Amino acid sequence: MLELNLHDGVATLAIRRPEKKNAFVTAMWAALGDHCRALAQAATAQAPGSARVLVLQGEPGAFCAGADIEEMSALVADPAALAESNRIVLESQLALQQLPLPTIALIDGPCFGGGLGLAVACDFRLASSRASFAVTPSRLGLLYSIEDTRRLVRLLGDHRARRLLLRGERLDAATALAWGLLDELTEPEWLAATAERWVAEFARASRTSMAGIKATLALLSHSGGATEAAVRAAFDAAFIGADFAEGAAAFLARREPQFR
Repeated sequence: MLELNLHDGVATLAIRRPEKKNAFVTAMWAALGDHCRALAQAATAQAPGSARVLVLQGEPGAFCAGADIEEMSALVADPAALAESNRIVLESQLALQQLPLPTIALIDGPCFGGGLGLAVACDFRLASSRASFAVTPSRLGLLYSIEDTRRLVRLLGDHRARRLLLRGERLDAATALAWGLLDELTEPEWLAATAERWVAEFARASRTSMAGIKATLALLSHSGGATEAAVRAAFDAAFIGADFAEGAAAFLARREPQFR
């Protein structure tokens, strides 16, 4: 139900469950975490052919409707299984957030609940005009996790996060763009081309820079990852690294850098 493809440094993780509007079950969260950890390991080692950017997308017309309510209803009868499922969800979202490469959520259609949690765990969100967004724990007698809520507040600010969570407001794509939830909005037929443009930019960028910048931002937002000492060490090491040597040479030669 999660399909990972890797081609020319671009990893595409597709959610394939159209009959349920791509709603997630625990096994899908676990697969997400496994994929992200494998991608992170290969990217950190700069293994040949490893990913330079990740695109997370659903079936056309639906990004992700959130958690599968049928499975959740069954899990509440088994406290141990419910706790394990919640642990897997949190760890998998964190693995996505902490990937040492740029991540893009490509949103076409509904993006609700846990689906919005997936989208805001990515660095960027591109959407079509038929995308819509909502988080409705208050209508289910549930809470949104601390981690998901922190990501929403970071993106939208406290007041707008309250409107989503307490009022259960549903946003159309234009409102989501105006609120700062989206980075770019286009028509459905142009969404793939828009993603290709963003992907091409990141595919040309320095792996060292992308990983280090994400680690620095994570440190400043207290969202886990590297320690301050590790981030400072990476900052210093970049000046004597191969990527800076190539970047400086390209700048002086007035050409595009060719990072490995």
